[in-house]
Amino acid sequence: MLQRHAVVKVSEKTQFTCIRCGRCCISGPNVSLTAHDICRISKYLGVSWRELRGRYILAVVGDAYATPVLRSVGEGVCVFLKYDGGKPQCLIYEARPLRCILYPFIPTSPGRHSEMHVDTYCQGIGLGGEAEPGWSIFRQYSEELKYMYERIHSLVFNDGLEPLEALEKVIDEVCSQDEGR
Repeated sequence: MLQRHAVVKVSEKTQFTCIRCGRCCISGPNVSLTAHDICRISKYLGVSWRELRGRYILAVVGDAYATPVLRSVGEGVCVFLKYDGGKPQCLIYEARPLRCILYPFIPTSPGRHSEMHVDTYCQGIGLGGEAEPGWSIFRQYSEELKYMYERIHSLVFNDGLEPLEALEKVIDEVCSQDEGR
């Protein structure tokens, strides 16, 4: 029996190749997003990020924090997964969230940059050559997540905004910054 998650540390590799089976896109729900992920997706689709709310992205509110997640349809199937001739395809592949880019490597904690979990349920594990996790992508994900939650924390605890209002304000700020680049 396979262990659900193995651990890979910096400088270690895992035998892996993506076979484009789509299993990672149907084992959800709730792929968490950064505000930057949302802005990249909205830019890729050519719409305001607000047009993504409800249809593609939801916010899960717990106490003082709102966490944006990809919406799922059915039994944990990503809203952006479609089948073309029986083959799974991501409709936003070029702008997919950082968590999706990292898969089957899963951060153990955004603050722990020395290791990641490996999802051993991924059908590409054990196939192909040795692969190293995307450590630079993991650092980018951690930085984006830290920025988002520090801003939300400040807006909720210092400015008195409700968690959902704070999340929306942060996304507005990030998307505005990205437009200026």
